[in-house]
Amino acid sequence: MQQYAGVLPTPRRRRIDKEKMLAWFRPLDAPPIVDVPSSGWLERLARQLLLLAMFSVPFSTALTNLFVGLTLIAFVLMLVTTPALARPLRSPPALLALALLGLILLGGTWSIAPQEDLQNAMRKYTKLLVLPLALCLCWRAPTLPARALRWSLAGCAVLATSVYLTVLDAMPTSSLGWWRVGDASDPFVFRNHITIGILLSFAACASFLAATWARSTRARIAAVAAGIYFATPILIGNGRTGYVGLFVGVFVLYLLRARVTLLGSTLVAAALSLVFVGAYLVSPNFETRTNNLVTEVTQKIEASPNGVRMSYMRVGALAVAERPLVGHGTGSFATIYHPEALRIWHGIADVRHVRNQPHSEPLLLAVQVGVAGVALYVALLVSLARAALARHDPVADALALLLTIYSVASLFNSLLWDPTEAYWFLLLAGALYVHCAARRGTAQ
Repeated sequence: MQQYAGVLPTPRRRRIDKEKMLAWFRPLDAPPIVDVPSSGWLERLARQLLLLAMFSVPFSTALTNLFVGLTLIAFVLMLVTTPALARPLRSPPALLALALLGLILLGGTWSIAPQEDLQNAMRKYTKLLVLPLALCLCWRAPTLPARALRWSLAGCAVLATSVYLTVLDAMPTSSLGWWRVGDASDPFVFRNHITIGILLSFAACASFLAATWARSTRARIAAVAAGIYFATPILIGNGRTGYVGLFVGVFVLYLLRARVTLLGSTLVAAALSLVFVGAYLVSPNFETRTNNLVTEVTQKIEASPNGVRMSYMRVGALAVAERPLVGHGTGSFATIYHPEALRIWHGIADVRHVRNQPHSEPLLLAVQVGVAGVALYVALLVSLARAALARHDPVADALALLLTIYSVASLFNSLLWDPTEAYWFLLLAGALYVHCAARRGTAQ
């Protein structure tokens, strides 16, 4: 029998690697762009057009379409001279956005929708292209994501100021009908109450976030004042979505910036609830809208805004159960829901030519392209969340806020179906993702 000399080696213990434990939160980065020649003035022009598009989103769809279109043209010309600029398209959010768009286009081949509905749906979802566009343009510009956030907030400031002018009956009107203006009892301008609430709730929470990162008292006070300036139009408006955005955004801000404990989370949630109870007691608009919601849902008033939303959920769920895997095709919800609309509004309003959508992005995708579409949509949000959680700085936290407010609001609004919310989320998400995920070999 062979004898072993010396001491037998002890078994190697597996050391717990903290880096591997946290690896799930790191995005799969696209390859770094190194030694890629600059496209010069064309690249600078495309980036400036991108910022102008972000600035225009809150108050003008026409300008946003113009600047996005020009940005896309400039980017395509850049790819002709420098194909390597397309390398960031290999990052997870870009691939998932393109895959979701591809599935929606493919869904047109089995759609039961009329040709007009099908074409309309495809036009709406082509906005998914702007996420990869923003991602590629920001990849070689380290400061562009933070600038994009500031330009977006500046556009929101225009929107908030316009609401204040509407309340004061000082907002100019358009003789050509380019924008609608409400009044003091119903203050809205440029956008509807839902859109105003979503955009300004993010702007307010982003300002409060900036206050927590501010290094000076003066900067902290200015950021808090900006947050209040953005939040007040929500409190005096007639929408409910903005309240939800504020509630969720402030709570996520606590999770991001404070020491999280069960007791602390409970106290923060309770404090926020008390604030909104106070808003209910003080704001006649908020009280009326909340009372209408409770009455229409509890009494099952079908021919009402909230009654119709309930019917959207019921008909949509039945449609998904009927064809769960691939859905009924792109743009099909209006056709599926049309008999229900005729039944609800019979004798009340003529809805023969009204085309409905379910006010829920996951449900709308499930009806059109089944669980495959919902899976791609959720994977897109998760890929962005992983990037946001991989870093801890103001821009990464802003991406986390953006994702949370958008994701919650999209549960009861079809946000990718609306041009304002779609452009707002996709442009900002693409830009902020780059700050969290980009690996640069050389500074450009």
